[in-house]
Amino acid sequence: MQPIIDARAVQELAERNGLPAMFSSSVIAQMELRRYGDGEAICTVGERLEHMFILVSGKLKIHTLQRNGKSMLVRFARPMYIIGDVELLRQYPVKNEVDSVGESLLLIASRKLLLKEMEENTALLRFMVGELSHKLYTLGQTSAMNQLYPVENRFASYLMSLFADSVGSQRVEEIRTSSLTETAELLGTSYRHLNRVVRALIEQGIIERRNGRLIVRDEARLAELANGNLYE
Repeated sequence: MQPIIDARAVQELAERNGLPAMFSSSVIAQMELRRYGDGEAICTVGERLEHMFILVSGKLKIHTLQRNGKSMLVRFARPMYIIGDVELLRQYPVKNEVDSVGESLLLIASRKLLLKEMEENTALLRFMVGELSHKLYTLGQTSAMNQLYPVENRFASYLMSLFADSVGSQRVEEIRTSSLTETAELLGTSYRHLNRVVRALIEQGIIERRNGRLIVRDEARLAELANGNLYE
């Protein structure tokens, strides 16, 4: 994690993401800007947050830890996405791991500052209620997908979610095959089963294996397998 001391960058990122419609100028001026590298943790299970995180550039992976120590994917998050809104009022301990996918920029606002702001700022309250409603609504869909859909469909949804936008100036269209063990765990399956699914998709010409990476060749057919379900 790298703090960035640049008031102009904070203001520009806030304006680009529409923050002035929800936050007062005084709150934006007190926000901190941080850069997170690929795979770096933003927050971990059990942590008590004293800040709320606002994703303004990049992508985050949110996954929950099971009692058996395994992990399961909840969603990928893109700007504008809030981390810490669920825990804000009552300081609940964090229930999900949140990691950066590639490089991400987040604006950070202190809990104390936000609680004071919420006393009079109805626009901020409406925004946060909307964010919480979206999380609650989509969580049921993700849970059903993890429990009811075959691995082939879940993997297609995973790939479509991962490749749905650009990181920097280059579209992401590949993943390292060395990460398939982690991917299998996130999808609630075994590496062996996922590897069979990968081989089947390769045989169908939907993806290909090249130099230790999986590359999407037929996004349209991959989207059909995902059937409109994304981890978002």
